[in-house]
Amino acid sequence: MIDLSVIIVTLGGFVAAFVNAAFATGGVYILLASGSAVFPMTIAVPLMPLFAFSSLVTRILFFWKHIAWRLVVPVFIGSSVGVFLGVNTFIMLPESLLSLIIGCLLLILIWVGSFKLPAGSSKIFIFVGMVHSFVATVFGVGAFLQPAILRTELIKMQITGTLAACMLSMDIFKIIGFSSFGFNYLIYLPHIIGATIAGFVGTWLGKRVTKRVSEITFRRVFKWLVTLIALRLVFKGIFGLI
Repeated sequence: MIDLSVIIVTLGGFVAAFVNAAFATGGVYILLASGSAVFPMTIAVPLMPLFAFSSLVTRILFFWKHIAWRLVVPVFIGSSVGVFLGVNTFIMLPESLLSLIIGCLLLILIWVGSFKLPAGSSKIFIFVGMVHSFVATVFGVGAFLQPAILRTELIKMQITGTLAACMLSMDIFKIIGFSSFGFNYLIYLPHIIGATIAGFVGTWLGKRVTKRVSEITFRRVFKWLVTLIALRLVFKGIFGLI
């Protein structure tokens, strides 16, 4: 009989991959929700990179010619530092306060002004990659990279492919980092296999949706997905501090 936890993780992996392929973001929160529903956060967070691995690889293959590598490289460099700090640093700020700060910053990045970030600006995206990967390593989700990329001139296919390439580089560092601290991924092999298969299927279906979505609709949905993520973090922070 199949373990219920494997079914939950597999379904979460499918929905997450579909949403990520169709709208470039939002899937990581579905993955974290399904993972934390069956595992404590101390297990769910290290498993996140492998749960997302097949979805990211598939998106990179599907959107390869659209990837803005000039942006991926600085994010890769920043991630190497951010993940290292994330797996080695004890967080002094309470999680609730950090959630509130991150949520507010996301809302500012998404809604305030109409400024653009140059996709070729190495210094900016090294910093974005470092901060995003640090927070993602500690709490499972980073959320800084998505609004930063939305502020560039990249179009929907480029956003989807570039985000996948950036996230994969971070996840490779995270897997290495958590493994070096003794986390045993082999124990959770059935869950990883389930999420891997679901990731391929969900990404394939999501890509079909992307082709039918206009640039304006894509950006609007992307913007609101990040906004919902930000509001969730803000409320989590407020209620945690009360």
